[in-house]
Amino acid sequence: MISGFAVNKYVFSTKMYDDVSNVTDLVSGYPVDLFKFKKIAQNYAQHLCYTNEGVLAGIDVSSRDCVATHDEMQNECTEKVFRLAPLNLDSKKELIEYSNEYSRCTLPYKNIRL
Repeated sequence: MISGFAVNKYVFSTKMYDDVSNVTDLVSGYPVDLFKFKKIAQNYAQHLCYTNEGVLAGIDVSSRDCVATHDEMQNECTEKVFRLAPLNLDSKKELIEYSNEYSRCTLPYKNIRL
Protein backbone atom coordinates (compact mmCIF):
# COMPACT_ATOMS: atom_id res chain seq x y z
CA MET A 1 0.00 0.00 0.00
CA ILE A 2 2.83 2.42 0.80
CA SER A 3 4.53 1.93 -2.57
CA GLY A 4 1.19 2.57 -4.29
CA PHE A 5 0.94 5.85 -2.42
CA ALA A 6 4.43 6.85 -3.57
CA VAL A 7 3.54 6.05 -7.18
CA ASN A 8 0.36 8.08 -6.91
CA LYS A 9 2.30 11.01 -5.46
CA TYR A 10 4.73 10.80 -8.38
CA VAL A 11 1.94 10.72 -10.96
CA PHE A 12 0.26 13.67 -9.23
CA SER A 13 3.56 15.53 -9.19
CA THR A 14 4.46 14.99 -12.83
CA LYS A 15 1.00 15.74 -14.22
CA MET A 16 0.25 18.80 -12.14
CA TYR A 17 3.65 20.36 -12.69
CA ASP A 18 4.36 19.55 -16.34
CA ASP A 19 6.10 22.57 -17.87
CA VAL A 20 6.52 24.27 -14.47
CA SER A 21 9.99 25.75 -14.18
CA ASN A 22 9.35 28.03 -11.21
CA VAL A 23 6.83 28.29 -8.41
CA THR A 24 5.50 31.52 -9.93
CA ASP A 25 4.22 29.49 -12.91
CA LEU A 26 1.58 28.14 -10.51
CA VAL A 27 0.22 31.56 -9.59
CA SER A 28 -2.26 33.34 -11.83
CA GLY A 29 -2.44 36.73 -10.13
CA TYR A 30 -1.33 38.91 -7.27
CA PRO A 31 -1.69 39.36 -4.36
CA VAL A 32 -1.46 35.68 -3.35
CA ASP A 33 -3.12 34.56 -0.14
CA LEU A 34 -0.48 33.18 2.23
CA PHE A 35 -2.56 30.13 3.20
CA LYS A 36 -3.01 29.11 -0.44
CA PHE A 37 0.65 29.77 -1.17
CA LYS A 38 1.78 27.49 1.68
CA LYS A 39 0.04 24.56 -0.04
CA ILE A 40 1.55 25.52 -3.40
CA ALA A 41 5.02 25.72 -1.81
CA GLN A 42 4.59 22.30 -0.17
CA ASN A 43 3.50 20.62 -3.42
CA TYR A 44 6.22 22.38 -5.39
CA ALA A 45 8.92 21.27 -2.93
CA GLN A 46 7.79 17.67 -3.36
CA HIS A 47 7.84 18.15 -7.13
CA LEU A 48 11.48 19.25 -6.84
CA CYS A 49 12.32 15.78 -5.50
CA TYR A 50 11.32 14.32 -8.88
CA THR A 51 12.81 17.00 -11.12
CA ASN A 52 16.14 16.62 -9.29
CA GLU A 53 16.15 12.83 -9.44
CA GLY A 54 19.56 12.68 -11.14
CA VAL A 55 21.19 15.08 -8.66
CA LEU A 56 19.73 13.17 -5.74
CA ALA A 57 20.89 9.82 -7.16
CA GLY A 58 24.40 11.26 -7.24
CA ILE A 59 24.29 11.70 -3.46
CA ASP A 60 22.58 8.35 -2.92
CA VAL A 61 19.11 9.76 -2.13
CA SER A 62 16.01 8.46 -3.90
CA SER A 63 13.06 10.66 -4.85
CA ARG A 64 11.00 8.72 -2.31
CA ASP A 65 13.55 9.53 0.42
CA CYS A 66 13.48 13.18 -0.63
CA VAL A 67 9.67 13.32 -0.33
CA ALA A 68 9.87 11.56 3.05
CA THR A 69 12.40 14.16 4.25
CA HIS A 70 10.08 16.93 3.08
CA ASP A 71 7.14 15.37 4.90
CA GLU A 72 9.18 15.07 8.12
CA MET A 73 10.35 18.70 7.97
CA GLN A 74 7.13 20.22 6.66
CA ASN A 75 5.55 21.44 9.93
CA GLU A 76 8.79 22.77 11.37
CA CYS A 77 9.74 24.59 8.18
CA THR A 78 6.25 25.99 7.57
CA GLU A 79 6.39 27.60 11.01
CA LYS A 80 9.97 28.79 10.58
CA VAL A 81 9.60 30.26 7.08
CA PHE A 82 6.07 31.67 7.13
CA ARG A 83 5.55 32.79 10.74
CA LEU A 84 6.36 36.46 10.02
CA ALA A 85 5.13 36.51 6.41
CA PRO A 86 2.40 38.94 5.41
CA LEU A 87 -1.10 37.51 4.83
CA ASN A 88 -0.80 38.38 1.13
CA LEU A 89 2.29 38.11 -1.03
CA ASP A 90 2.32 40.95 -3.53
CA SER A 91 5.15 40.19 -5.93
CA LYS A 92 6.89 37.49 -7.91
CA LYS A 93 10.09 38.26 -5.99
CA GLU A 94 8.38 37.58 -2.64
CA LEU A 95 6.94 34.29 -3.89
CA ILE A 96 10.32 33.08 -5.12
CA GLU A 97 12.08 34.10 -1.89
CA TYR A 98 9.56 32.35 0.36
CA SER A 99 9.38 29.29 -1.87
CA ASN A 100 13.17 28.93 -2.06
CA GLU A 101 13.55 29.37 1.69
CA TYR A 102 10.85 26.75 2.33
CA SER A 103 12.36 24.33 -0.20
CA ARG A 104 15.86 24.74 1.26
CA CYS A 105 14.50 24.05 4.74
CA THR A 106 12.45 20.96 3.81
CA LEU A 107 14.93 19.61 1.24
CA PRO A 108 18.36 19.98 2.84
CA TYR A 109 20.39 18.85 -0.17
CA LYS A 110 23.11 21.23 -1.34
CA ASN A 111 22.95 20.62 -5.09
CA ILE A 112 19.20 20.50 -5.58
CA ARG A 113 17.97 22.89 -8.27
CA LEU A 114 15.17 25.16 -7.05
